[in-house]
Amino acid sequence: MNRPPFVPRLASCVLACLLACPSSADIPLLGDRAPLPPLLDGDFEAVRASWRAGKQSPHWTTRTLQGNTNMGLHEGALFSMSALGIAESDVLGANPDYPTPRAGDTLDWSFGADLEYISNSTLTVSLVFGEHERVLAEDVELQGSDKQVEHFEGAYTVTEEDAAAGLPFVRVTFRSEKSIKLLLEYVNVSVRAPERAGPDVAAKVVDDGIALNWSDPNAQPNSQFRIYRQANPREAYQPIHTTSSTRFVDRDFIHGLNYRYVVTRLGEPESAGSAPVVIAKADAQAPTPPRGVQAEVFDAEVNVRWDAPSEPDVASYTVYRGNAQGQSRQAIAQGLNRRSFIDFTPAKGVNNTYAVVATDHSGNESQPSEPITARVKTVPGASFSDLIRPMPIVGELRSDLWGADSVLPRDPSNGIEHPDWSYWGGRPVKDHDGRYHMVVTRWPANATKGHWEWPHSTVAHAVSDHPVGPYRVERETAYDFRNGLGHNPNIVLLNDGTYLLYSLIDWKPTMLHSTSMAGPWKRLGVLTYDASESGEPEKLHYRFERNLSGVHLNDGRFLFVTKAGAMMVSEDANPLGPYKVLTRPLQGNPVVPEKYRNSNYEDPVLWKDEVQFHMIINAFLDYRAIYLRSPDGIHWICDPGTAYTPGVTAYEDGTRTKWYKLERPHILQDEHGRATHLALAAIDVPKRQDLARDKHSSKNMVLPLVVHKRLAMQHTEPITGETTRLEVLIRSEPSFDPSRDLDLDSLRFGASAEVNFGRGGRAIENIRHDDGMLVVFEDADAGLLAEDYVGKLLGLTKDGKLVIGFARLPQR
Repeated sequence: MNRPPFVPRLASCVLACLLACPSSADIPLLGDRAPLPPLLDGDFEAVRASWRAGKQSPHWTTRTLQGNTNMGLHEGALFSMSALGIAESDVLGANPDYPTPRAGDTLDWSFGADLEYISNSTLTVSLVFGEHERVLAEDVELQGSDKQVEHFEGAYTVTEEDAAAGLPFVRVTFRSEKSIKLLLEYVNVSVRAPERAGPDVAAKVVDDGIALNWSDPNAQPNSQFRIYRQANPREAYQPIHTTSSTRFVDRDFIHGLNYRYVVTRLGEPESAGSAPVVIAKADAQAPTPPRGVQAEVFDAEVNVRWDAPSEPDVASYTVYRGNAQGQSRQAIAQGLNRRSFIDFTPAKGVNNTYAVVATDHSGNESQPSEPITARVKTVPGASFSDLIRPMPIVGELRSDLWGADSVLPRDPSNGIEHPDWSYWGGRPVKDHDGRYHMVVTRWPANATKGHWEWPHSTVAHAVSDHPVGPYRVERETAYDFRNGLGHNPNIVLLNDGTYLLYSLIDWKPTMLHSTSMAGPWKRLGVLTYDASESGEPEKLHYRFERNLSGVHLNDGRFLFVTKAGAMMVSEDANPLGPYKVLTRPLQGNPVVPEKYRNSNYEDPVLWKDEVQFHMIINAFLDYRAIYLRSPDGIHWICDPGTAYTPGVTAYEDGTRTKWYKLERPHILQDEHGRATHLALAAIDVPKRQDLARDKHSSKNMVLPLVVHKRLAMQHTEPITGETTRLEVLIRSEPSFDPSRDLDLDSLRFGASAEVNFGRGGRAIENIRHDDGMLVVFEDADAGLLAEDYVGKLLGLTKDGKLVIGFARLPQR
């Protein structure tokens, strides 16, 4: 084979103010031919898709020779993650100006590629003339794990044998290991034709605009030139001027915006385009503040809207929120390219102050807009997120840890973290020994794929003397089966005081049992289910096997919530099932309020206490979670607002952290089944940016909660329209005396739909009781309806701390 040398060239991901691009083709055959669209999908943008969709380019064919993963398109690139894959372009015959190859012609070629993670993966790029494969670049090794496209270029001379075979096509051979994506970003092939070459262009910023100057050895004294400009790489070039001069100053532009310019020489035919130049002219003039800021108030959210400033160069907006006086202002949304934002986490019971700042393409920020105030309709305690308390500082706040600036300083003694391990989800349980145990997913922090090493995770057993941590690993693998391989482990508390462990092992929902959280764990088998009446397509049935969270029912059966929120119950007391799927997933479910209804839900947690069933489920694309409750674990009510968001993590000294994403919720329960702590998996950057040997990772956090008070209705008959008094026993506890601690005037009791909005029955009488205090509420304002199965209590202690509880109503 004829194997010409090639020259690798690495490109920076950052565009400087002026950037010269690779030379445009003289006679393009594949890829770049600016200012015209690329030929034969050489930039892989004809179909925009993610790798999971399995989409294919209309001008490339792919086949996997070794491996079981199909090749396809991924966000503007052609990828393979198999041991051996081949991609071949259409024959390079789309340009009528080059109908047949000629011996001696020079073909210029270039391509760009990236390797997802560090590995021994390579690309080979060839031209194929008939039966003859001409290797242009053989077994090219890429850097990997740097998220930067590497560029390669060279030239090939057509032989007589090639010319006789006709026009070639491009063949790219992908060799990947460990199912790591090899990404081919673009391929360009052109015929060198000096007589067709376009001008040689330079650009610079001048006082009155952006100046282009060019030379053209092929120009005649009367030659005309056309200037094309592109403002967005995914949009077409637009002609903006025609001139006989060799200089042009663009005065009609947006400051700070990168423009790509190409110049051609007019004639028959029009010349090839010049090498594109990219340039931006920044200014120092800040935009005027956004105008017309308005707030639309909902139950637990505020929709902030505004009008754009008059300047055309505004690139984005930042929304700030402060307290009622406009102080303690924090950015709650940045980089917005729309003129509205829904705040899902406003403070309740007080005014929130909002202001909006505009940022232009040059990086200049406006002054804040005129502030506006808004107060949501619900009160503190209406949402589960209101129950999340600041974390105690167990060790010390430190900044010498892994993590983005937004998660520093922090206390590494909270939950479980270690520089050598990435942790991701585990339920804390107080065992019979009085210590707190956690079976938790982890993988080596410096594993090849970074965060995406999770399919090879193992389950460890960690222990702490305190609910919030620090948790220390006592057993590297919680169970011996498959050497501890597993993901998404979850504990089911059994009625006899023993434990059921769910773990996704080899992608199978595996159940294990132990009398102690420390093990040993005995494998019971794999869960089975009947989804025939679920209404879900078979391709989504995997969601009934993953991310399961369950409870042991009083009748001995098992109830599980599945990955997307559908409920299933076992036919009998066998934890392996079979299970019957009873409900639909939560996405699009009318049970969920409209503003939250169409989120992609996964990672549920299910628990029950003396009163009712509870569920939290994570909306992974919207970076928030919702909370639901139920009388039976089947029929659910969604409470207002969020269960948690990335901004809920704070310490008792006021220090706040903001994680990129919080997922995998778990609940620590007390002896009454009440939620005392919320455990969350936390990551500081997008998962794809958590790479091997970097400063990013993940951990498990444990956040204390406001614990529900234990309530009991003192009625033996159902509450009806004839009921005038609601008698509620508020039980004493070791650190709580209702007679001593409660601010009785603040208490409200009744239907959640009333109490969550500051309404409900007021306390009109209180009587000491052997078990605490009996409080009598007036029924007229309680708002209890036939569909209510519990009454809700909200109020404050005398020192201003939130009080919340639910009481089961007598059966109607």
